[in-house]
Amino acid sequence: MTAYPPEPWDLEGTGQVGAWRVDAARVPALPDGARPLVARGRALAVTAFVDYAPTGLMAYHELLAGVLARHGRGVALSITDIWVDSEVSLAGGRGLWGIPKDLADFPDGTAAPTGRAGAATTAALVDGRVAARATYAAARGPALRLPLPLVGRVVQTLAGETVATRIRAGGRVRRASATWELPADGPLGWLDGARPVLHLLADPFSLTFGPRLRS
Repeated sequence: MTAYPPEPWDLEGTGQVGAWRVDAARVPALPDGARPLVARGRALAVTAFVDYAPTGLMAYHELLAGVLARHGRGVALSITDIWVDSEVSLAGGRGLWGIPKDLADFPDGTAAPTGRAGAATTAALVDGRVAARATYAAARGPALRLPLPLVGRVVQTLAGETVATRIRAGGRVRRASATWELPADGPLGWLDGARPVLHLLADPFSLTFGPRLRS
């Protein structure tokens, strides 16, 4: 069994984030007690390529997709699909929080566009096939610093039970233009036909994942 650090994990890096309106009927199954946040038949999904830097607890690349969900009296993110290129991150995500991490290849890393010009393309390959590819370019205008740490929750299934985990994020974000390739016959095919709402570059950001909240 791969050893992994205890929670919480303090991570730093850059990210390429997309928000989408998707047909609620296409959303994958969520943990017991969680249901998609739906308006007019559409749920709100999130996708992200993340490059965790060596300045944090560990360095690795990540692609994730999740859905905003009602859980208890609040709203949480439920991660439905996620890939990393770190065995340690995979083992820790599954063992600590029930995050369904699998392995992927990131042939170009997850580099963010540099400054206000230029674009960067990132891809994740699962079993040699493209799971997602995104091209991002920073929009004009200044970057915005997130006001104080943003606090939220992630809700997952761990050992047959629904568990919630606290997350805190801070850093600097910039609006971006972006195109995503999400093959309909790939693992993120449930997002085929989703409508983009917002694209952001987070550069840099910090994230504290954990501890798991006790019920």
